[in-house]
Amino acid sequence: MEPIKGGILAKVPAEAKKMFRDYAPDLSVASWAIRFAASQPNVMMVLSGMSSYEQLMDNTGYMKNFKSLNEEEMTIINKVIGIINSSIAIQCTGCQYCVEGCPKKIPIPKYFALYNAYVQFKEASNSKVYYRNYTDKYGRASDCIGCRQCENHCPQHLSIVDRLKEVATTFDK
Repeated sequence: MEPIKGGILAKVPAEAKKMFRDYAPDLSVASWAIRFAASQPNVMMVLSGMSSYEQLMDNTGYMKNFKSLNEEEMTIINKVIGIINSSIAIQCTGCQYCVEGCPKKIPIPKYFALYNAYVQFKEASNSKVYYRNYTDKYGRASDCIGCRQCENHCPQHLSIVDRLKEVATTFDK
């Protein structure tokens, strides 16, 4: 397990990372997200997954003498939220409800996550490699038959069929 939403909030767009680094060069990107959660009213405990000693030391370092985010830091966080939201191509939460009835066994949230990473980080992401690996076990995005069963189950009301076409255009070349 990676810290902060499976690592997603620890790998922010370059513009957001620069804002954090300019304000506090010694703080990790993950620390901002954890401190945000810990700064909320009535929060008594924040849990973070860690997969390395470095992450453990980072977490314990800034939480040892915890300081809530100040007003200037909250302003930075709000700007970063805007940057992150504008860089997410498909607003899928990964709930998996869409997958259950898919006749082609397409792992829709996995493909949307890969597509989002690709859009955000372009060639720096390994999305195309992961996609090819998934297609060994699951259906490709281009296998979608447009039955829209997935869309009937999506709590985000995404146009999944249309978005799968975008994924296919990017990864099934």
